[in-house]
Amino acid sequence: FVTHDPDLPSVVVGDPNRLKQILINLVSNAVKFTKEGEVQISLRLASYSFPLLDVDLSVRDTGIGMTQEIASLVFQRFMQAEKSTSRTYGGSGLGLAISKDL
Repeated sequence: FVTHDPDLPSVVVGDPNRLKQILINLVSNAVKFTKEGEVQISLRLASYSFPLLDVDLSVRDTGIGMTQEIASLVFQRFMQAEKSTSRTYGGSGLGLAISKDL
């Protein structure tokens, strides 16, 4: 499900293609690794000084989880939690690295 900060403006100007790519990568990973439970997308207004604003976007899931060590690795290109991950769940290990770069 999606929650958002009521203080967020209803219309913003930005790069919809980059935002779409980031959301696709994060949400597809969350769904892929969550067999039971939920995936939550949250938007929060971090700062606002017209005309600029910063929005915190988070995707949380109740999936299989990972250690802090693994979490620091999966945002690197071609890295996955472990070798068996690509065999079990598929993927190239690029989605999170691309999202980080965007």
